[in-house]
Amino acid sequence: MFKQTLSLVASATLVASLEANTLTLEPIVISASKTEQSLKDVTANVDVITSDELEERHITSVIDALKTLSNIPIAQNGGVGSQSSFFLRGFSSENAVVLVDGIRYNDPTTPKGQAQLEQLMVNDIERIEIIKGAQSGVWGANAVAGVINIITKKATEKLRIGATAEYGSYATTKLGANISQRVNALSYYFGANQIRTNGFSSSTPKGKSPDDYEADGYKNETLNAKLSYDVTPSDTLNAQLHFIDAFTQYDAYAQPNSEANEIHQINRLGSIGYVHRFNLEDSLSATYNISSFDKKDPLGYTTAFKGRHKEGTLQASYHYAPNSFLVIGGNALYSKDTISSKELDSKGVFLTNTNRLDNLIVTESIRHDTYDMFRDKTTGKIGAKYNFTDEVSFSTNYGTAYRVPSLYEIMNIHPDITALNAETTKSFDATMQYKHLSFTYYNNLVDNLIGYVSDPVMWWIGGYTQVEGKSRFEGYELSYKNTIASNIVLDLGYNHLWAKNQNNQEIQRRAKDTFRSALDYYGFSKWQLGLNAHYIGTRYDDLAQTKQTGRYTLWGAVVNYDATESLSFYLKGDNLSDKLYQEVDGYGTAGRSFYVGLNARF
Repeated sequence: MFKQTLSLVASATLVASLEANTLTLEPIVISASKTEQSLKDVTANVDVITSDELEERHITSVIDALKTLSNIPIAQNGGVGSQSSFFLRGFSSENAVVLVDGIRYNDPTTPKGQAQLEQLMVNDIERIEIIKGAQSGVWGANAVAGVINIITKKATEKLRIGATAEYGSYATTKLGANISQRVNALSYYFGANQIRTNGFSSSTPKGKSPDDYEADGYKNETLNAKLSYDVTPSDTLNAQLHFIDAFTQYDAYAQPNSEANEIHQINRLGSIGYVHRFNLEDSLSATYNISSFDKKDPLGYTTAFKGRHKEGTLQASYHYAPNSFLVIGGNALYSKDTISSKELDSKGVFLTNTNRLDNLIVTESIRHDTYDMFRDKTTGKIGAKYNFTDEVSFSTNYGTAYRVPSLYEIMNIHPDITALNAETTKSFDATMQYKHLSFTYYNNLVDNLIGYVSDPVMWWIGGYTQVEGKSRFEGYELSYKNTIASNIVLDLGYNHLWAKNQNNQEIQRRAKDTFRSALDYYGFSKWQLGLNAHYIGTRYDDLAQTKQTGRYTLWGAVVNYDATESLSFYLKGDNLSDKLYQEVDGYGTAGRSFYVGLNARF
């Protein structure tokens, strides 16, 4: 008997191999067009990480979840909760729009407006959608490399109560609990999670062990709440709140034993919304979202950082033919950062059209945004997918995208210029899929890049300006997911990247080659065994290519045991070979680590 909580990949491949026609697992994707679509009907290149996969591998944070993919390399300045960067198709973090249940999570207090995924715990997450390629035609500014939409769990008809507990290396403890139910017209989901760890030294000289220096700890307490009420069979009101309270200890640069540095961060994400359903397919919705980011003592500053997003959206979906529909709407976004004393207003209208003509699916999107500080932008994308057979398909996408200067960049404009303009990108990808094997080629050309320039003599004088020339992010991905033998699931992924700036230099912190593999065995009635490996190829931390931070392989394993239908235990091991490596030059990483835990569901 197979484990009931199989991952999406495992379930789908096992069902296919057993020729079971009674069960169809077709994940739903929202982020590609702002409305629910079956994954097979989406032309965009998409990765989906499900809650089953997160639970089966016992992932801690969203940044750790992205590490399970070969096409999103990660660089983190230390352990759990430390500052991190991700590189979706070679682009840095600020080039991706990150949403939590549709609420904007990009932090306006960060230098480039990037999202801090290391603060997002995964216990209450239903799935993570990664839509790759230019998505400004759908989502507007900064959706250059793609969109990451984190969708949390919701209630079902049955009362469900869950709890989890874990203890492991570096005195790490994780606790979580949740309760949910749909009672007549009311649905609710409440979750509470905490993680504490003593950690290890975030600043560590190259070649030295982090355990030889003062440890830098981390604490995160997260609350998630979802409420919805059906006013009528066709009308629903909903509200949600995500609250994160985190303390992160860190070291001053190149001072591994400094003890006084700590960031206290509170993130609040809230949303209220209304949905009217005309029928099973067509609807009208209105939402108002607020996200706030408050930080004290970042990088040793005494002034508190405060950032806000306020966003309202009105949207409608309309099926004008059996296999054709429109998504149309508009939104207004207001962003503010108290440190830079800068504010940004924008308004946008968008339209997406999708047609399915037998085996051909075509999607077109167009969007126009107006700004109070920058030139207006019109962007779009077009995608097509053709299913030659049930086992062979080809899809391709072309889009334009842009990134507006962050509030911090606006505050620190170079003295020689009066204003910054948006970076612009042209993006193309093509995917060929045969059964369980897929190959994707992507190519992105970036113009009008924003960069920091210092005076060659008076180096303390400088600022952000437009850099002449074009940068290119080009590469290809290979993936294979299938049941290779009875009860054995193999998952492989490889990514090769060429990332060069306007001077044709290799851009730092981008690994040329990444490879990941996972082998899972489900042959025991109550046991599941998993082994995984992740290889990072050549990677440099500087343009001069003198600081190597790549060329290593990490091994991990997990053992899951279902004691009863309601209670399961697990043992997880990371970095089993105790590899000494660094993702960012001068910052430590965890050595061999073990964690034991339990999950209870009633």
